[in-house]
Amino acid sequence: MKVAVIDLGTNTCRLFLARVTGDVVRQDTRLTTVVRLGEGVGESGRLLPAAVARTRTCLRGYASRARAYRPVRRLLIATSVLRTATGGRSFLHEVERESGFPWRVLAGEEEGALAFRGGTSWLAASPSGASVGTAPLLLVDIGGGSTEFAVGVAGETPTFVCSLEIGVVRLTERFFRTDPPQPEAVTALAEHVAAAIAAGVPERLRLAVPAAVGVAGTFTTLVANKLGLTAYDASLVQGHVLSHADIDQAVGRLAVLTSAERGRLPGIQPGREDVILAGALIAREALRAFGLEAVTVSESDLLEGVALALADGSLPVP
Repeated sequence: MKVAVIDLGTNTCRLFLARVTGDVVRQDTRLTTVVRLGEGVGESGRLLPAAVARTRTCLRGYASRARAYRPVRRLLIATSVLRTATGGRSFLHEVERESGFPWRVLAGEEEGALAFRGGTSWLAASPSGASVGTAPLLLVDIGGGSTEFAVGVAGETPTFVCSLEIGVVRLTERFFRTDPPQPEAVTALAEHVAAAIAAGVPERLRLAVPAAVGVAGTFTTLVANKLGLTAYDASLVQGHVLSHADIDQAVGRLAVLTSAERGRLPGIQPGREDVILAGALIAREALRAFGLEAVTVSESDLLEGVALALADGSLPVP
């Protein structure tokens, strides 16, 4: 079955065109555009006109490509920023009238469960997934407005899911007032993340998970930067293992650079240069909280999870 998914988040807008057969997702198109729809929402609670304009321009192009693909099912999913922003539903109604895409605002736990399904879907079929094994594992999905944590066995419904408001855009705007940020601001952000995880995830669970999978832009960007990729290569990113030391070293490098200087580093996608430090800090504190020494990075993520759920009917289209 051919499906089309648009993922509208706080920092990025993504298009995913794929064919689903059973539990297998074959990607035809995967596009990411940094639109920063959540710009300023943490402070004002409202969508800014400039952010809306950027996003609508991107969505028009995505909708045109999706129509040409002629999917059987299509859906726009909205996440953190549109769960909270005043006027978010009105914006989505306008988008649907313009693009013809039905939409659904995912609750945080729903987003985490779908990310777990997509982010672990490749493990059974891939040799690079062997190190994760079949024991319960942690999936971490770092987004612009929130981060989702899900624990379960790959291929099954997760037994624990939570969504915490510790996304990269939200925290960058809140904590980093200078560029580069002051050392005390970096420490304060890390402490805030650690406290949020400690409050949101029971300690008994954090101490019982032997392995982790990381999905979305922070993790894939950290791998691309570590490997020095001047041109992004998903095949090199998929299944790559980032150690706690790798992430800690990345934090040290990024914290002393300006956003412009980070943007000149290999692997840093334009639009992520100002938020990648916050992402690296979230990743580091997540591993620390769960007592883990490494995380396996997955290219497959929420998009694959939504595609699978659209195909089998477990995610109804409004």
